[in-house]
Amino acid sequence: MTEAAPPTTFDNLIRAVARVEPARGGIVGTVLGENYELTERIGGGGMGVVFRARDRRLGRDVAVKLLRATGEGDQELQRLFEREARATAQLLHPNIVTLHHVGEHEGQPYLVLELLAGETLAARLARRVRLPLAEALAVIDLVLAAIVFAHQRGVLHRDLKPSNVFVTSDERIKVLDFGIALSLDTDVGPVTRSAGTPGYMAPEQSSGRDQDVRTDVWSAARLLVECLLGRRPGDGDAVALLGELGLDRGLRSVLAHALDADPAKRPESADELRSLIAETTRARASRPRRRLVIGLAVVAVAAVATAAVALATRSPAVPAVSAAEINGRSFTMEIGELTMRIDADGGAYGVYAQQDGIVTGHFADGVFTGYWCNVPSRRPPLNAGVAKLHFVRGEGRLLVDGAWIFGEEQGVPWHAGFFGVEQPMAPTPALVERLQRHELCPGH
Repeated sequence: MTEAAPPTTFDNLIRAVARVEPARGGIVGTVLGENYELTERIGGGGMGVVFRARDRRLGRDVAVKLLRATGEGDQELQRLFEREARATAQLLHPNIVTLHHVGEHEGQPYLVLELLAGETLAARLARRVRLPLAEALAVIDLVLAAIVFAHQRGVLHRDLKPSNVFVTSDERIKVLDFGIALSLDTDVGPVTRSAGTPGYMAPEQSSGRDQDVRTDVWSAARLLVECLLGRRPGDGDAVALLGELGLDRGLRSVLAHALDADPAKRPESADELRSLIAETTRARASRPRRRLVIGLAVVAVAAVATAAVALATRSPAVPAVSAAEINGRSFTMEIGELTMRIDADGGAYGVYAQQDGIVTGHFADGVFTGYWCNVPSRRPPLNAGVAKLHFVRGEGRLLVDGAWIFGEEQGVPWHAGFFGVEQPMAPTPALVERLQRHELCPGH
């Protein structure tokens, strides 16, 4: 009997792929597999670039995620890629983005995915700050439906966050990016792995301890709190912040248990969490109708008053964000927490938590233009590049959007778009200490 291979993760592939040279492909007009014609670059990140493409055979548009070249003879990397792609292909569910095809072009692996129209939950929260309870519960219910399905097939997501949940133009929910998912194969026991997004990892995940389906239970509950709160809770703050949300005792208790630092005290599965949340929803719906009617009347009066104030105070134009509004503030971004300081002459310097990154450049009229780098090398093309950040005003807070440009020495650089949200808290001591050291990228 052959010994079963140990569980593997997509981040094994990501890390290996990041070490190899850029591929020759990835240019608009290229045809992959004699069928998928790249028509428009629509996104990208640390592991590759995403294109809109035309499926010539079926006459439809698809999304193609073009990974970095594997290099000749790298059979182990190819084996990992194919194995993980097969695991993802099992997840055919209406609330999970569909994988259509896996291929290779000139040594460069690629995935063909369902092309979605709409916005990420992260973009919706940046625009609207927070979601009403009913809408947030509906979103999480469908996210949990997707996660239950994945768990039944031995796959943990481990990276549930607003940017990995997509709301389509017709309000369907799609869970994205199983890039660091754990494929458990026939082994459904706990595994140890510390990959994830800083600020979104369950306690056992961030410390590299055993993880199982209750890791995704924690993340789903935390995602619901962020939807209702309108900002990312700090580490260990999610349970304490439940009191600010005005939730029913039943729902508050369910979320408190799901967010417990001890996995043993959480609901045992995503299915159980989904059922518990649904029970609290049914309990609220069964209350006397008179209370509901009174509540609706109060909401209606408040909405009219709010609209009147908004019309009376609306300004004809939003002024540019000043340097003073940003100086020393902490922002939560997909790349990690960012803290920036700006001098009187516009010189700007910042540090962000992920990979000990640095940004340095100039700030003027609401826009930072400069350079970024990461450890360990802090040198192009993989760990450094150009950055342009736009600071804009949202509803009651500052927002950041922009892009890192990777591989400035490449003929066709690739980009990682992101957005960020100001957090109402002081920067972490570690970031402040790094800010004071003022280390610079090589040559900057």
